[in-house]
Amino acid sequence: MAKKIILFGDSLLAGYTNGHPTDRVTNALINNFPKYNITNESIPGLTTEEAADFLPKRILNQHYDLVTLGLGTNDDSVYNGLNAGRYAYNLNTLVKKLNPHKVILMGPSYTNWKIDPNQSWPRTLQFTLIAQQCSFIHHLPFLNLNKKMMETGHPNELLQDDGVHLNQAGIELLTNNLTSLIKQKIAE
Repeated sequence: MAKKIILFGDSLLAGYTNGHPTDRVTNALINNFPKYNITNESIPGLTTEEAADFLPKRILNQHYDLVTLGLGTNDDSVYNGLNAGRYAYNLNTLVKKLNPHKVILMGPSYTNWKIDPNQSWPRTLQFTLIAQQCSFIHHLPFLNLNKKMMETGHPNELLQDDGVHLNQAGIELLTNNLTSLIKQKIAE
């Protein structure tokens, strides 16, 4: 029986493009792990608060070997987001319910706050640090997507025109980094 990897997150893991979820992230990972069963349970707009409600029906009812948990970009939004303490609590609770030995954690994405003022640079940094701390506490592989995007020197070129969602180059950066972390986790 093939091992199963589940992607569970917001629009970034859902490959959100031109207003719709796509299979772009899923297909890239399937190509990199052809012997694995990879499913995507990501929901655009999802926060950690809502993820707790979806967890039993979308994830915990399945057998899985690994879950990539990618939440935070909606949580850290200025107008509709959560406070930092609630995000930290929710993220830790989700990781515990999923089983920390089976989780790869991804922090919030870089966003262009000049295009979307709902995305604040200080909140993105704060929520990235919270996710990083959660990964440290639970000994999880961690993808600091915000940092990886900044390291390119041209993070805005990885975004669609909305300043939030990843374009093809951004999705390639995401899936290349996830591929490395999944390989490391599989090798353990």
